[in-house]
Amino acid sequence: MTSPISTRPVLGDMTIFAGVLILVAGVLHLLTAIAAIAGRDVFVVTEDQVFLIDVTAWGWIHLVIGVLVVTAGIGIVTGKTWGYLAGIVLAAISILDNFLFVSIYPFWALVLIAIDVLVIWALARQLAAVQPAPR
Repeated sequence: MTSPISTRPVLGDMTIFAGVLILVAGVLHLLTAIAAIAGRDVFVVTEDQVFLIDVTAWGWIHLVIGVLVVTAGIGIVTGKTWGYLAGIVLAAISILDNFLFVSIYPFWALVLIAIDVLVIWALARQLAAVQPAPR
């Protein structure tokens, strides 16, 4: 009796950690999107001016990113190879998105940036662990 050879990556602790964390990040993006699309206007006060900013466009951006991030998270948790690369790329895009969003919701954006950095670290570490050693 021989066992079939699997080419799928092994779901280690870091993979589960990254998958769950990216799912959390995706849900947080979706919550941000809902809050922004719901018609929230934000006042930004400077030294001598007050600006009224409509964040509806940011809401739609967060909605698209959130759906893609949740999809990548499902791919990671189920052990799909495409999920690893998609997770790293989408976490990097999420960092950029939240960096631009930090002036509107600073704490929320910084939390998502921290989560995305952890996701990139965990996925990169897992990818390095499953790569064969060079000869």
